[in-house]
Amino acid sequence: MEANPGDDWTPQQPRRRKARRAHHEITSWEHCFNDNCHEHRWDKVDASYYPRQVGEKGELSKNDRREHRKGRAVRTRLGEGSVKTIPDVEALEEKIVDLRSQLDHAAQIIVAKDNDLERLDKEKEKLQQAYHRCKQRMRQIGGMLWKEGV
Repeated sequence: MEANPGDDWTPQQPRRRKARRAHHEITSWEHCFNDNCHEHRWDKVDASYYPRQVGEKGELSKNDRREHRKGRAVRTRLGEGSVKTIPDVEALEEKIVDLRSQLDHAAQIIVAKDNDLERLDKEKEKLQQAYHRCKQRMRQIGGMLWKEGV
């Protein structure tokens, strides 16, 4: 028999888990069937569909369709697989015209509001003058009554 049982016992090391790989490292966007996947969202929006397991293509959400149209309006791809983009001149000109009309409308509103403010300032001055005249007149009347001893 041993003198001290358990002296040779050592605690077992806990198992180490393998580092979990990121979703985008495991799955390409074409095989990611979660429509709400944030890592592959822009790839799906650029392709204009959500992949499905059966093989058909799912429609984009309303917001994603809007984002896809915005992206297409601003640039078009040079060719398949190309990363370089060229501006879509017609779409940009259309946007510039729209922005200019918005600026013109805003400028008209600002001029109208400025005119309103000037008119209100003049009315305020008139009211302040009338207030001071009333105040002086009341003091005169009060002084006259005070002198009479009423």
